[in-house]
Amino acid sequence: MLMLAAEKHRMEMESLKASRIQHIVECSYNLFAEQGFDVVTMNEIAKVSEIGVASLYRYFSTKEDLAIECAIYAWNVQNQFFRSYYESEEYNTLSGYEQIKALLNAFPLAYAKNEQFFRFVYYFDAFIHRQNVSKERLMHYEEGISTVSGLVLAALEKGEQDGSITYASLVKENVRIKRNEVYFTITHSLFSMVQKMALSGDMLAMNKEVMPEQQIALLVAIILESLK
Repeated sequence: MLMLAAEKHRMEMESLKASRIQHIVECSYNLFAEQGFDVVTMNEIAKVSEIGVASLYRYFSTKEDLAIECAIYAWNVQNQFFRSYYESEEYNTLSGYEQIKALLNAFPLAYAKNEQFFRFVYYFDAFIHRQNVSKERLMHYEEGISTVSGLVLAALEKGEQDGSITYASLVKENVRIKRNEVYFTITHSLFSMVQKMALSGDMLAMNKEVMPEQQIALLVAIILESLK
């Protein structure tokens, strides 16, 4: 009985610790997404998370460690959004082109529903670059990104095999086609635009002439046309 009680207590303490860490990560994510990384201090994070600074450092010894954990959390949330687009029997029956279309057409809605995510990733990339964080420390973060990259690459491969993706306009211009290059070009250009909209889409009066979602949708249409 004593062993059972001790085990129960240990599990309760582990659950409490996990809950505290999750709360810290969520509070930190919101701060970083709104203010960036440089101006947010560990003291401010501790205050918003309602814990002592010493306790915060016990969980995360550096701001870099906390930033990476926030980034993993951010991508997990975003992957949940995309999961609704590819975890269906209908998705598996689509041609490669239609799969790419379904994934890319999700971006305007992703921006509308979670603009904060795209700001966070922009600030995170800049912070990690400035801090010279090693690739080894980013391995778990990269795993989160690989969910979306795997989907896009698989759809491109399927489209090439079923004939729904031919890159005809690119071939006509003698552009060399490599699947991974197409993937990076698509995702980097689309992600950069969405980040731009999230950071300063309405900063100037002229920017209000075309809504951000319309601009993102137009870029998606241009990309899709180039794949036919």
